Amino acid sequence: MYSNKKIEQIDLNKLKQNIPINIETLKIIKHLKLKIESLKLQINIGIEDAIITSYSVAIIASILSMILPHVVKKEDIEKIKYEINPIYNTLTFNLNVDSIINLKIVHIIYVIYNLVKKGRDKNERTSNRRSYAYSHEFN
Repeated sequence: MYSNKKIEQIDLNKLKQNIPINIETLKIIKHLKLKIESLKLQINIGIEDAIITSYSVAIIASILSMILPHVVKKEDIEKIKYEINPIYNTLTFNLNVDSIINLKIVHIIYVIYNLVKKGRDKNERTSNRRSYAYSHEFN
């Protein structure tokens, strides 16, 4: 899929309000047990400043090299290829991904349940109470 639209700015404050991003959330997401069988990734990135472009290419390559060993089996290493190309003096971002990812529904449900449960207030009453069971509290 190709798109020439400008990417809208993502408001990270709104994202943090919906899903609090911290160490506990990352530990919960780790339970997804994501496995990548094959990956062909090509990223063409360009920023108007050449120095920032070269740093961003190095940072993206470092992040990928830290994450991939945790989600790829030893048998599938030959099927993993990624390429990050800098394009200097232009503002561009092009991402091509061809991948096979294994993920079990049970793990997705577990992660969603824990994220929702973590965000809930611990002192609220449960909904299985009878409607007039504690009516004397309000008199």
